[in-house]
Amino acid sequence: MVKIETIFTHGDGELGIDDDANLYWNKKMVITKNKVTLDWWVSLSVIFASISTVVTAIYAVLSYYKK
Repeated sequence: MVKIETIFTHGDGELGIDDDANLYWNKKMVITKNKVTLDWWVSLSVIFASISTVVTAIYAVLSYYKK
């Protein structure tokens, strides 16, 4: 028997997870085997946002040490 730890309770049921990181809703396993794919423009936006975040962090560190 799989031990399911409840992580969220709602009026309709409860969400849980087991030791192997499988997701359960009302003690039934949720199928999460399908791969999520993003459109090319979403992937490009994520890459751009990541690069912008790194540049902003570098700028913040440099301005902190320049004072």
